[in-house]
Amino acid sequence: MKVSVWMTTYNHEKYISQCLDSVLSQKTNFDFEIILGEDCSTDSTREIVIDYQKKHPDKIKLFLPEKNMGAMEIDIPTWKMCSGKYLALLNGDDYWTDENKLQIQADYLDNDPDTVLCFHKAMIVNETNGHSDETVYLEPADILPAESLLNGYNPIQTGTVMYKNIIEIPEWYAELPYGDMFLYLLLSQKGKLKYIDKNMGVYRIHSSGQWQGDSIYNNLLKDLKFYRVMNEKLGFKYEERIRHIFAQRYFDLVLINIRQKKYYQAKRYFKKLILTDTEYLKNNRRDIINIYRILHEGAYEEHFEELLNRQVKWKIK
Repeated sequence: MKVSVWMTTYNHEKYISQCLDSVLSQKTNFDFEIILGEDCSTDSTREIVIDYQKKHPDKIKLFLPEKNMGAMEIDIPTWKMCSGKYLALLNGDDYWTDENKLQIQADYLDNDPDTVLCFHKAMIVNETNGHSDETVYLEPADILPAESLLNGYNPIQTGTVMYKNIIEIPEWYAELPYGDMFLYLLLSQKGKLKYIDKNMGVYRIHSSGQWQGDSIYNNLLKDLKFYRVMNEKLGFKYEERIRHIFAQRYFDLVLINIRQKKYYQAKRYFKKLILTDTEYLKNNRRDIINIYRILHEGAYEEHFEELLNRQVKWKIK
């Protein structure tokens, strides 16, 4: 099998038909399969995908657990079902807009032995505010280095990815809060990640998404957990950058807890902050002193409204 389209879906009854139609309409000179895990949706998603499988039994293979497994856990058995030389990623709430997408990316990987993953431009549709924009790629070349990913710059939308089936999902995978960055970082150790400047898909933002549907606070905690694990698994190769990530995440957790009047938690994360990255502490010395004054000297929060109301910064500078 040349390509396995690796998919999971949960409560996507509004989207899954468009998603599957966009895959089934692909024009290729090779065989491809759809490996789809349906994670016990509470809506009609399971009935829809079973109906599609009955219509396309030679193309669609389903994994149908008897109880909800979770986004990370269901990845493991469905990944094992993928027999393709290449894996194309797609979530059940996204879809492809170019019928030649699989052919274009498979040809790209065929012709470039040094590249282990390629991804392309996509349209981001935000259903919460009605806005839509194309993804932006800021690197000077078409090669995306791991260092850029570790700076909080991730131009890769899941549904744009095709990669060579050269890594195995480890036992500790299910411990991670999300899996896409795991794949990108591990693959970056095997070869090049390359960008294709062609819009071939749509990524949806909506309130029930795994990341978008959670609070900023919880997403900060997810990031800390993810990079703590990845730091070890990458042999502490990027220790300096990851410590900088820790510092910025702790800084934002402190601010959120102060805003919520959770001073015990704020002090706890402040202690972690001052033990992280000396360069970050130096560059943000004034703000850190002011936070200390609020937490330990009783300084009036009203005097630091601009600091306390600062938006969370995901990108590392």
